[in-house]
Amino acid sequence: MNRKQLLLLSIFFALMIPSVSHAQAWSGILNPARAIDWSKAGVPGGIPNRSTVCATTACATATSAGAKATLAQLNAALASCPSGDVVLLAAGTYNITGTLSVPSNCTLRGAGTLQTILNATGRSGAVIQMGNGGVPYSPVATSTNITSGATAGSSSIVVASASGISTGTYLAISELNDPAYVTITTPSGVCGWCDGSSDGGARARGQIVEVTGVSGTTVRFSPPLYTNYGVATGTAPALATYFQAGAKYAGVESLQVYANGTGYAQTFNLGGCAYCWIKEVFDNYTDGDHVDVYWGYHDEIRDNYFSNAYIHSPGTADSDVSLLDKTSGTLIENNILERLHVGIMISWGAAGNVIAYNYSYGNFDASGVMAILASIGMHGAHPQFNLFEGNVANNITMDSFWGSGSNNTIFRNQFRATDTLAAPMSAGRNPVNWSSTQLATQQMFGITDSFPHTNANSVGNVLGSADALTGASSGRYNTGAGPFTSTVVAPGTRNYEYWFYGTSVGFDTGGDSSGAIVASWPGGPSNSAGYWIGKAAGSIFQHGNFDIASKSVIWNSGTTQALPASFYRTSKPSWFGNTPWPAMGPDVTGGTVDGSALDGHVYSIPAEVCYDSTARDGNGIKLFDPSVCYYGSSSSNSNGPPAPPTGITITIN
Repeated sequence: MNRKQLLLLSIFFALMIPSVSHAQAWSGILNPARAIDWSKAGVPGGIPNRSTVCATTACATATSAGAKATLAQLNAALASCPSGDVVLLAAGTYNITGTLSVPSNCTLRGAGTLQTILNATGRSGAVIQMGNGGVPYSPVATSTNITSGATAGSSSIVVASASGISTGTYLAISELNDPAYVTITTPSGVCGWCDGSSDGGARARGQIVEVTGVSGTTVRFSPPLYTNYGVATGTAPALATYFQAGAKYAGVESLQVYANGTGYAQTFNLGGCAYCWIKEVFDNYTDGDHVDVYWGYHDEIRDNYFSNAYIHSPGTADSDVSLLDKTSGTLIENNILERLHVGIMISWGAAGNVIAYNYSYGNFDASGVMAILASIGMHGAHPQFNLFEGNVANNITMDSFWGSGSNNTIFRNQFRATDTLAAPMSAGRNPVNWSSTQLATQQMFGITDSFPHTNANSVGNVLGSADALTGASSGRYNTGAGPFTSTVVAPGTRNYEYWFYGTSVGFDTGGDSSGAIVASWPGGPSNSAGYWIGKAAGSIFQHGNFDIASKSVIWNSGTTQALPASFYRTSKPSWFGNTPWPAMGPDVTGGTVDGSALDGHVYSIPAEVCYDSTARDGNGIKLFDPSVCYYGSSSSNSNGPPAPPTGITITIN
């Protein structure tokens, strides 16, 4: 073979080898088919630090009006914002009667979370909108069949028609549901909306990619495909559904939104947004959800305080931060979530996202206050390849309410298995009494891997807390099959109250404590009873977890015990400050959180330190100032925050 042939062969193999094949931090620990490259989650290169303040006529008008600026004036300023500029809101309380729309390449920035307050009194939609909805998901109008190339690690596909697809557009890649591990049918019913389309939920699994080039019917894109699509029997044809981003590089920073319970669906709505962000925001109660991201791509939600809600029951809103409709590559990092219904929810095919170093505290359901709700939840078919790292929360729940999920990784978290409840535990804006609290004592699980979820990875977690030892007055489960004795597997019996379980696998989240319903639940290619229990219990990978029942770190034999600090970061982030890195895990010693209960395996993460060190106002809400918590500057609020709005009369039709 001559030199030219060798060169051509080298180029051929370089093109054929997936770009994700280079060594990952999880190499040697996780099965490569169950993990992806998470290092690029969020806005590429980080959120831009824009410094040019908008000086258009519309911006000047809004600026001169100050806090008296009308909604129309503010929206006119945003619409006129030159690319890369900032619409800057001075200190004061702004009355927002509808929706502020932040366009592409523009930042809406306040003077600080305790200085610029948006008093929100609208009756529908979002307080702040970035993007315009999402994917026009129709197999006829905007979708094309993928004829080849839709395999794991591929960065190009061949489509039946490339009409409408161009560089810079986005593709929602999907396949028909594979009954071997994808279902939209559970005891809750059939989730016909779980793929965001009008086809009855037939394509729950997928991801979003950005087109980097088109040549004939060959489409190149980034990132590489996480997995095969349309390859397994019955899953073809794989589809590529193309769309334009509703907004790109739009952001909101350094302000507070003050909710009044007037009927907004959410505080922030990111619809079809690419590279958008919410940073250093104080969301002071929410009418519906704090943040909903639909069809998002590499968005970022960081350094925020999401506190309290008007809704504390399941339904159209969960008072949470949600990623939905195949949102991909998004980063939710270093946020505080206080007294919500659910904390962070990953739903409807969201894939390849990173949820890391968030602190959740005090969640509750108004109709069942003693039950542990999900601080972090996967809900509705079919979230996949998401990473949950370094979070401190009551638990993580891969639930069974609306379908399946797969290949999600839980790494170096602390799940307390209980939560602190402060009165009043009801809807509405009321002073919170933090001087008298109680512990939730029902469903005291660290990790819940319900029956429709497969191929979950649970590595290096710390399960339990000193509070869980107190709450579990009846016992701590440690009689399961070895070596993971603190894992209870359906159809075994769980005790609903006053018992701690490190991990629960294969049950129905809807209260099937004995597994009887799930044991008879049919599914899979053979439609056989008990199929899903075997899939969940037989596919979970556990390694290096510590729990308060076994009082030990339990390793999976044959796998290295040398764990990296992170599965997505190469080094300690600057905002970690003096906090040890990693902050928790089996290899951490001397930790100061519940030292004797957790054997020194946990230090407080920065969001937790911020929460614990920040004073409350007279209503029990933290006076959150991220410049103090994370950046060490003096408070931007030397004179105290503006008083909450008064003298407002609201009539809801």
